Amino acid sequence: MTAEAATPTQPEMGLFARVWGVITAPGATMAQVVASPRPVGILFICAVVIGLAAGLPQFTESGRQAVLTQQVETTERFLGRPVTAEEYTVMDRRSHYGAYGTMVGVLVAFPIFALLWTALYWVAFNTVLGGTGSFKQVLAVNSHSYVPAALGAVIGAPIQLMQDKVTQGGPFNLGVLAPMLDPVSPLATLLSWTNVFTIWAFVITAIGLAALYRRKALNIFIGLILAHGILVYTILSVVGSMFGGGRAGR
Repeated sequence: MTAEAATPTQPEMGLFARVWGVITAPGATMAQVVASPRPVGILFICAVVIGLAAGLPQFTESGRQAVLTQQVETTERFLGRPVTAEEYTVMDRRSHYGAYGTMVGVLVAFPIFALLWTALYWVAFNTVLGGTGSFKQVLAVNSHSYVPAALGAVIGAPIQLMQDKVTQGGPFNLGVLAPMLDPVSPLATLLSWTNVFTIWAFVITAIGLAALYRRKALNIFIGLILAHGILVYTILSVVGSMFGGGRAGR
């Protein structure tokens, strides 16, 4: 075994025990995850839960309209102009199939997203910082960090449905902490794309990586927050430039 973590001295935790443990006892649970990495089951459950939470409300008319409104607002922000009547008609027609597209899209994109982030973590800690954790161990840490995101999706879906409003960061996004900011400013955009469950997920990731690589969880957490901010700003800037220099990156 090439990992930096010790061999477990306790019986291995089952799938649902690990789900519950991430929420109630993240330190002990992530130590177990590092010692006995099993990423597939937890990744599948999180993908299914998030996909259903995002897709099922769109089967209702209010949910479909809320998602359509969010898509229109996002498009207008990137384009820097109102959508045309023709564009709205196309978006409205597609929204009737949005629930299916959302659920399938999450199931397809989620593991790809997880693998990409795992690769970044693995390269950063093994190649740059000289660690010896295996890719499977890092994938297991990353996969278990999605438990808060799944929980947030389950809690947030009915709230957004009752509010008839869907936002990128969900009902618990940090944008409400700074209402005085210009909504399209970089800081306001970053806050609106970040919610309390995102922060919680970073905490879980930091705890897991700290257990694997014997480093301070706080330092890892700070690095994750900085990387998140850079990534969000880069994505919005690139997409904004692609759509003709919309205000997204300003």
